[in-house]
Amino acid sequence: MTIFELVKNALDKLYAEAKESHGCKVDETIKRRINYLSTSYGTLTATERQPVDYKDPATRFAYVFKYVAAHGDYLVQGLEKLRKELGGKIFCGGNVRISCVGGGPGSDIIAVLKYLDEYGNEEAVSKITCYLLDKEQAWADTWTELDESLYMKIRLNANFQRLDVSDPESWKYQRKFFQADLFTLSYFISEVYSLDADGKLTTFWQTLFGSAKPGALFVYTDNGSDQFNDYFRNKCETGNLAPLICHDNIEITPRYTEQKSELEEYSNKFGHYPKIKSRVTVRILRKD
Repeated sequence: MTIFELVKNALDKLYAEAKESHGCKVDETIKRRINYLSTSYGTLTATERQPVDYKDPATRFAYVFKYVAAHGDYLVQGLEKLRKELGGKIFCGGNVRISCVGGGPGSDIIAVLKYLDEYGNEEAVSKITCYLLDKEQAWADTWTELDESLYMKIRLNANFQRLDVSDPESWKYQRKFFQADLFTLSYFISEVYSLDADGKLTTFWQTLFGSAKPGALFVYTDNGSDQFNDYFRNKCETGNLAPLICHDNIEITPRYTEQKSELEEYSNKFGHYPKIKSRVTVRILRKD
């Protein structure tokens, strides 16, 4: 099953939720939320920007429809680059722990499972424990049964954990996610960039990078922008992270096996198309 097909399955469920909330106004509401997201993401560097509120299922539908498939495939391509850089498998096999920081919308877990679906014979992973770390609790039900959709032999233990990087009380007593083999940050740095004007997120980044075990991998994919690139680089400098791959501000599209036509029903309904081509930064680092 392709990433776009997985997204279509999620959208069908989210649309039903949105319709239950908004009734006959659901389509009009979703169209407004698609435009709202576009406007909000156009001001990512503005310190007065208000973070997106994803609680409403119409907003979550709009995000998944517009962005999740492309962002997921960009991350798969990052994992493929890492595989090439390492000269073989990424994981040691057996049980693997993944922490998706800001991963509620689903791009991260989709990407990791899709990668293992394609390279499972070489990776020999038998079980994944995945922590979906996100401020919005409403994302919790969307992605926990992905392994069934992919018909994978790998067992998936998906755990949603509420995490607000600006609030230490949301994470300082929950420590297991710091011991991941792989951390993903898919379009998360740009989401929280405007919140850190006074450095109040520094404690989280120091704790995240400092608590990671030696050999842990960090995969960062985000908008191709020197502002976000420099911000992420500065946060990593004190974390003893060694860069393995650094592709800044490159133009990228989903792989040829992914077809946006899977979402044509919703494209026609809302007069919008899912994101395809982007300018992206892909950085992968390893904790020494």
